[in-house]
Amino acid sequence: MTARILKTAKIKITTKCNRDCAFCIFANGARGDNMPLDLFSTILDRLRSIPFQQLHINGGEPTVHRDFPALSRLARTRLPETVMVLGTNAITLTRNQRLMATTVECYDQILIGCDDEHGNYEQVEVVVPELRRAGKTVVVNSVLEAIDEPRRTRLARLCARYGAVHVTNHVHHIDVGQPVNRLDGLCARYLDQHLMIELDGSCYRCFNAMAKEDSEFSVWDRDFAAKVFAPRSEHYNFCLRCHEYTDSGAPVVPVER
Repeated sequence: MTARILKTAKIKITTKCNRDCAFCIFANGARGDNMPLDLFSTILDRLRSIPFQQLHINGGEPTVHRDFPALSRLARTRLPETVMVLGTNAITLTRNQRLMATTVECYDQILIGCDDEHGNYEQVEVVVPELRRAGKTVVVNSVLEAIDEPRRTRLARLCARYGAVHVTNHVHHIDVGQPVNRLDGLCARYLDQHLMIELDGSCYRCFNAMAKEDSEFSVWDRDFAAKVFAPRSEHYNFCLRCHEYTDSGAPVVPVER
């Protein structure tokens, strides 16, 4: 048996976004909220108590957070050996050189959603070459239901030209018409060991978690580190509709494997 290591800690620093998609469960357009810098600092302190590989900063659109440069540099300073990942639509990076400079300074990998729902094709064509020239790993992700073949081919060629990665997936928002999953066992993807931390410090051991009633624990809990790696025995409420659900057949997902 080997000790578990958290693959990714994902911090949702804002629910604000420069897009306002009606079906999006991750953002509230301009009506959203920002995580306070002091809470972000506390989360970093808590994360230092557990072994993990990547820190993924996300939202909403994280670059619209008013303190994006400050919190990015804080994370880079506190966790110098951790791979820093930014999830973005890249729109602000073409308009604000300070935000682009912060991204180049602080992040190792940049994950960009690009398709009709993001509406950012022109921005991505500008940002990808600049990030690659800076030596950053760039992954462009397109939802197949939201992009036609000519645009998909054009993105793939752009990525191939500059050494970025283009990936596609099926619609990623919860409960948008996909068939109901049969839940014979817990999700096998739990073994990838992702932790998502919400705007208020609530914690979910799943990348797609959102429902407030599903929060398992908080960064404020004294036994935070133990809870991150504790065995899991219950489904999340959204597991029934999650298209990424892979049935493990196991009634309990263990702390070790």
